Amino acid sequence: MGSIKDQQFFKWYEDYSVSIFKYIYTIVQEPQTAEDLMQETFLKVYEKYESINDLHRVKNYLFRAAHNTTMDFFRKESKIKKLLNVLKKEVDSYSSTEKIVEIKEEGRMILKALKQLKPSQREVFVLRKIKGFSIKETAEILGWSEAKVKTTLYRATKTIEKFLLMEDEAIELPSIVRL
Repeated sequence: MGSIKDQQFFKWYEDYSVSIFKYIYTIVQEPQTAEDLMQETFLKVYEKYESINDLHRVKNYLFRAAHNTTMDFFRKESKIKKLLNVLKKEVDSYSSTEKIVEIKEEGRMILKALKQLKPSQREVFVLRKIKGFSIKETAEILGWSEAKVKTTLYRATKTIEKFLLMEDEAIELPSIVRL
């Protein structure tokens, strides 16, 4: 059996690797790149294991490391790709064809709206509305103040609403966009 550090690390990997992968994937939009960045994130965390002060907040630490690793990737590549493909709604296998088309169209419209956001707004939107992190947790992950997270999310939401309303005056905004 490995050391306690190894055991703890493998438990973290087992518990959080899928979630970290999905988070990174929504930003980079490339499965292989997301896989590589996830592995790099866990390698960095393993190397810094001793510096983790609060083992109860490891999820926040991992997402912060994933954020930093992903942003480093973009800086190294010096190019910005699509930063989000957020809405992959699961469609009930019993849904009607009409409902499936409606969900896909709604997803396309929101994706178009998300492309209108600044990268920082997209990231806050993903962490808060998609991943479900609290304002405090989002602030810790991004290294921002809670006020900045709130302001950025508010602006992102208003931009999305404005875009969607301009696209179709009769649209009913999906619940994911509402605060």
